[in-house]
Amino acid sequence: MLCRCVAVVIPFWKEARNHLYHKCYDEELSWEDNLKKKPSGINVQQWRWFVSYRLKESTKEKCRQNAVNRSKQLYTHTGGSKTTARLRDEEKKQQRRIGRGEIFIMTHKKRNGSYMNDAARVAREAIANIESQDGSSKEISLTDSLAQVLGKEHSGRVRGLGFGPCPTELIHNTTQQSNSGVQIEEYQREIIELKATAAEQKAEITELKTAAAKNKAEEMEKITDSGKSSKIHVTTARRHFAT
Repeated sequence: MLCRCVAVVIPFWKEARNHLYHKCYDEELSWEDNLKKKPSGINVQQWRWFVSYRLKESTKEKCRQNAVNRSKQLYTHTGGSKTTARLRDEEKKQQRRIGRGEIFIMTHKKRNGSYMNDAARVAREAIANIESQDGSSKEISLTDSLAQVLGKEHSGRVRGLGFGPCPTELIHNTTQQSNSGVQIEEYQREIIELKATAAEQKAEITELKTAAAKNKAEEMEKITDSGKSSKIHVTTARRHFAT
């Protein structure tokens, strides 16, 4: 129950953070000017922390490295901040169950319908061709349409499902799929999706805790330095009056 509640909250939290960064925060402005852009409904202290975090060199370096990593990707993702777990959930609410092949197509296409590069276009055509000839290839497994086009999964992750699921879970899903019926298949799908969501949440919470701890340490250091400075001034003043 808790996991499902958190799964509902996390997407809204990510959208809010994305809105703050792209609509309210301006990396070209100074710390003081960004403080003036505080949106309504945001605590002053929390906004000060957010601006300080965004202006840190370590944060900027992380953003630059992420940009470099994205530029090296053969199949560029066009889903923005929307996770694959959230995408699957939206489709599920519309009574649509989508496989990894369709997820790949949906997240590697521009808004105008074109593809980021020829590699993505060729992959899409191959996926569509396989699924048109074999309907079972749409179901998530080690032999689904995406696996046939992009090849074997890397250890510890599964393409198209985000964080959490691993190839061994797909093996189990494949062997049970033909014998266990629709209900068990649905249970397996939900388990994989929940693990993906939980792993994403854990990664984000860890990042937030780390950033908060660093911020707290810096604030304590400032307070300590301020206290030392005050003591020095008091001592100097006493010596001055004594002479």
